[in-house]
Amino acid sequence: GVREVISEKDKILVSLDSHHSNILPFTERYSEQVVVTEDILGEFKRDKEAVKIVALTGLSNVSGEEQNELVRELRESGYGGAILVDAAQLVAHRRIDVKKMDVDFLVFSGHKMGAPMGVGILYIRREWMGKIAPLNYGGEMVEGVEYQNGAIKSEFAFGPQKFEGGTINMGGVAGLSAAIDFWQDHNKDDKLFGVVEELTSFLKEQIGKIEDAEMYYAKNGIVLLNIKGVHAHDTAQILSNYGVMVRAGWHCAEPFLTEKKIGPAVRVSLMFYNTKNELKYLTSILKKVRSEMGL
Repeated sequence: GVREVISEKDKILVSLDSHHSNILPFTERYSEQVVVTEDILGEFKRDKEAVKIVALTGLSNVSGEEQNELVRELRESGYGGAILVDAAQLVAHRRIDVKKMDVDFLVFSGHKMGAPMGVGILYIRREWMGKIAPLNYGGEMVEGVEYQNGAIKSEFAFGPQKFEGGTINMGGVAGLSAAIDFWQDHNKDDKLFGVVEELTSFLKEQIGKIEDAEMYYAKNGIVLLNIKGVHAHDTAQILSNYGVMVRAGWHCAEPFLTEKKIGPAVRVSLMFYNTKNELKYLTSILKKVRSEMGL
């Protein structure tokens, strides 16, 4: 999509804590022009003229850290290029206002806020819609397709339709719309966000009491940990045996977890429907993990 707006000498910066889905589309298409770094602001200041696109994670899916302040700092430092924010993890933890955020692109997956899988949102600032090419082609995305002297000449539709080639997942869109309505109706005054923050603090305190637990991050509904001497997948399987669902492994953030010398880990993802009793039960099983492994 963005090849027309960058030259071979230009750079694309991607934050190290990004999900693979925010890293690979750039590294696989633009290879040596991409710099994956933890110091986005410093990298920009070192080569201001070359940086044309910055891709950030709005909220890390392994650390729970936000990067909204980084967008402001980039703009205040004179960066006028495109900013893309992967808001997949952010959308269920903060209100999103693309005008206040001052971003050019913003994406998120619908299932992160309770919608069906396979549907999501791509926001593009209007001035960018005419500059970039679509990645997928199909029906409904063109104003016309002419056949002249044995050749095809097409004219793309302007606006979002240009990027919606083919049949739309209408069932998924309807589900996403319903999920957005739910949040609008039930999250007045950020009540649901507050519930998740309270649960995160509670779980952080509970896990902190477990002698064999190594807790790396606990913020914004994300708690990342391991049990000493036990592989993350074994911990997750034992929890599953007791009816507790967690994720284990690299969490599609292998560069970040490698750089931080953490490796595969167990992630507890909290949502407003979780309860403190559930978290007490979770911690009671975590205490058993080493003994279940015969350690």
